[in-house]
Amino acid sequence: GGTTSSPVAFPIAAESLGEVTISPTGAFEAGSYQTFTLVYTAGKFGIDDSGSMRVCFRFASDQTRPQFEDPTGPNYTTITASNNAVLTYHYDPKGNVRPWDRTLYIKVVRGFLREGDSITITFGDRSGGSPGMRLQTFCEETYEFHTLIDPIATFCYQPVPNQPVIQIVPGKPERFLAVAPTIRDVGEAFEVKFKAEDKWGNPSDQCDCQLTVRASHPIDGLPDSVTLKPGQFAGVITGLRVHEAADLVIEFFDEAGVLQCATNPIRIEPAPVSRHFWGDLHGQSEETIGTGTAEAYFKFARDRAFVDITGHQGNDFQITTEFWRHLDDLCAAFNEDGHFIAI
Repeated sequence: GGTTSSPVAFPIAAESLGEVTISPTGAFEAGSYQTFTLVYTAGKFGIDDSGSMRVCFRFASDQTRPQFEDPTGPNYTTITASNNAVLTYHYDPKGNVRPWDRTLYIKVVRGFLREGDSITITFGDRSGGSPGMRLQTFCEETYEFHTLIDPIATFCYQPVPNQPVIQIVPGKPERFLAVAPTIRDVGEAFEVKFKAEDKWGNPSDQCDCQLTVRASHPIDGLPDSVTLKPGQFAGVITGLRVHEAADLVIEFFDEAGVLQCATNPIRIEPAPVSRHFWGDLHGQSEETIGTGTAEAYFKFARDRAFVDITGHQGNDFQITTEFWRHLDDLCAAFNEDGHFIAI
């Protein structure tokens, strides 16, 4: 009982928290092994004895977790203080407030850091034979090493300004895919979408190829070939029509005549009673506990996953009024009668 007081949520001015850098920076292939050096340089108040820091990663990630026991294993991680302060550290997959659940926790247990002293973390330290840190297997424009500091040992963790980020990009194409509507009316226009994916299933923009196109039944408007160029994630063939009832597929062959992919079966029938539409109704974005912006989520569903319907289902306790309105605006912008539904 009695009266208690607590430190304010953000007791230190942001500009006094210090700074953090990551090296190297730039774009890295999804699922690849890398080594990153993160350096935190203490700010005005240093870090007290028993002060600590966290380096957090999003819940939605399948990267290798930091480990400190096996120098030959994936993501062997080393941590040192520039002034030889004694540190203790561990990894906790639920060590911080969502979405930054996956947490490397570092505490000063003997000594302290003055302004300008630093803590260096090497993720995927290869000096003992580790292959490195394996990055998550999916792409992200701004993959963040989210760094929080508790310099005065109050357990109030504050984000350092200018968080370090890298970009995670697709690898080389490993397979091709083509998607067509399941059922269409006789003479009704339809389209076929196609893409290449890397070994993890990310749409790849590293193609430079021409594919020959053949159908098992005559199709008006079908070209002899299509291309995918560097920087292009997908292609579409529009204005296709079949003028009689039929079941058919469309196949894509490389320049050597080897089959690379085929569409799903397409049924053409007069006045179909029902139609099939494909969707993914449960997804989230970085504004809640997912990855990438909500806008990028809808774009991916429409332009790279080729679904007809998608929904954003962030948990209610993370949906602010402002974000709800933003989602409404996005849905209104992405909805297109006869082509795509965003909910």
